[in-house]
Amino acid sequence: MKKRMKLLLVAVAATWCCTVYSKGNTGGRNTGGPTTQPWLPLGLSIIAPPVQLPSPSHSLFGAMVNVGYGRMRDVYVLDVGLANSVTHNMAGLEVGLINLAVTSYGAQVGAYNETETLYGVQVGVFNFAGDLNGLQIGVLNFSPSGGATVFPILNYGF
Repeated sequence: MKKRMKLLLVAVAATWCCTVYSKGNTGGRNTGGPTTQPWLPLGLSIIAPPVQLPSPSHSLFGAMVNVGYGRMRDVYVLDVGLANSVTHNMAGLEVGLINLAVTSYGAQVGAYNETETLYGVQVGVFNFAGDLNGLQIGVLNFSPSGGATVFPILNYGF
C-alpha cells in the first residue's frame, strides 16, 4: 500500500511539473488551434478546473482519472470517472456515469453519452450523437444522422 501511495505521489508531482513548465510554452494564450503544450501521460481530477492536474487546456496521451468531474482538451487512450468531458478529440475508451466529447473515436460507455461526431460505439442508457458513424446500444438512442432519429435498443449510422 505504501508503494502505491509513493508511486501516485510521484506521478502527481511529475504531472504538476509538466503543467507548470508547459504554461510558459504558450505564453498564456489560447489560440484555439492545436495545442503547443507537451503531451502528458496521466491526469487526475476531483472537480475541474480548480482541483485538476493538468489544466483542462492540455492534451493527454494515457489515462485521465476523474473522481468527480474532469475536463480535458484531448484525451487519447482512457478517460474514466464519474463525469468526463473532452472539449476536442476523445480517442479510445471513455467510461463514466456521464461522458461528453466533441469528437469521439472509439467507445463511450456510461449512463449518459453525448458527442457531436461519433466514430465507434456508444453503450449506455441514453446515447446522443449529432453525426453517427457507428453503433448506439442503449435504452434510448438519439441521432439525426442515424438509422432513426430516436430509436430504442440499437441505432446505427455509416
